[in-house]
Amino acid sequence: MTKTIFFTLLVFASTCSIAQQGWNWPEDPEMKTQAMEKQAYYKLLIAQSKFDEAMVPLNWLYENNPNLNPSIYIQGVDCLDEIMKKTTDKSRKDGLQDSVLWMFDKRIEYFDNDASTVNYKAFKAFQLYYRNPKKYEMLSELFAKAYEMNGPEVLISNLNTYMFLAKNYHKVAPTKMTPERVLDIHTLVSETIEMKKQDGGNIEKLNKEQAKTDAWLSSIPGILTCEFIEEKLVPKFRANPSDLNTAKKIFKYSVEAKCTSKPYFLEASEPVFKEMPSFVLASAIGNKYLANGEVNKGLEYHSEALKLASTNDEKYSAYMGQAIANSKLGNKSRSRALAYEALSAKPGSKEAYNLIGNLYFTSFDDCKGEKSQVQDRAIFIAAYDMYKKAGNTAQMAASKEQFPSIEDIFNESKEEGDQVTIGCWINTTVNLQRR
Repeated sequence: MTKTIFFTLLVFASTCSIAQQGWNWPEDPEMKTQAMEKQAYYKLLIAQSKFDEAMVPLNWLYENNPNLNPSIYIQGVDCLDEIMKKTTDKSRKDGLQDSVLWMFDKRIEYFDNDASTVNYKAFKAFQLYYRNPKKYEMLSELFAKAYEMNGPEVLISNLNTYMFLAKNYHKVAPTKMTPERVLDIHTLVSETIEMKKQDGGNIEKLNKEQAKTDAWLSSIPGILTCEFIEEKLVPKFRANPSDLNTAKKIFKYSVEAKCTSKPYFLEASEPVFKEMPSFVLASAIGNKYLANGEVNKGLEYHSEALKLASTNDEKYSAYMGQAIANSKLGNKSRSRALAYEALSAKPGSKEAYNLIGNLYFTSFDDCKGEKSQVQDRAIFIAAYDMYKKAGNTAQMAASKEQFPSIEDIFNESKEEGDQVTIGCWINTTVNLQRR
């Protein structure tokens, strides 16, 4: 009797929900009453953890009132999850897994918000089938659809899992999940993570997802190599240099595979920079051109880096890049001026002082007047002073060996400690010292 009264009250409570929006009760009064009773009954059974029994009224609703409300499918999935936890019968478990995806399909059929439903369907399907190679093709298509429909709204749980799926699918079916397709998926996931960051997502959590995504790619033998990049991606890019997506891949994967010394790295970097200019990229390209001996190109990109610099450290790096480039071009006065600009951004920089020391040390032949040994060799004293600030003891010693001798100083009627002004482009004054 008590149970009957409770059930009656529950039906009454359910009746009160008729006015709620989103509940599509049958128009026929008798069917409507039955549907309400079934809804109340399955909720009662779920509350009592009788999940197998709850599926009976739920199945009645699926058959007779399938568009009642999305909740009948959401709670149906919850019931099946609980049943599967206790099921040891493999064939029954397989059937239950298929039923779970059927419920997502019914939600898509009868209700709006398809993108969100596909999003969650991909997540649930991965949970069910990630160990089953026979399901990899279906999972791959489902994830692709989820990304296409949701863009940056794709679930965080569908980020590195997509890359994990691509890795496993490639392992069992490399002709279907090709290396190129694996890289496309890695790029898609990475770009989605970046979009989520820009939309205010949890940076720490998203960085972890990116780290996992990169780790899955790195763990696949034979893909992330210089040979693969050169054989599969570079010809495609060279055939169509305006193909920015391929250029981005070459750039990113060259960095990860440590192929930045390859000529195609710079080829791909320039269009990427043009599309997405940044200090880091400009600086990296500038350094590569300097290392390759293409000094004017290196100077060009370090000049661009300065325009994009936002911190003192970035400004220092850009100034030093330009200073080094001008030094290689023989523009010593300009190089020194840039080194001092670098020092204004990073006072006390040993690298900057060392560069100025080198400029002075190598200027003897350019600046000597050959009228006074003291005057000419004072250049090495200027170099010594810069090397001292840089802490370069080896070059301090090398400079000191070139100081004027005590005889030179005596013969010109000078004394140690006298001030000597150096002309030429150096145009500075030093205290006279002997070697």
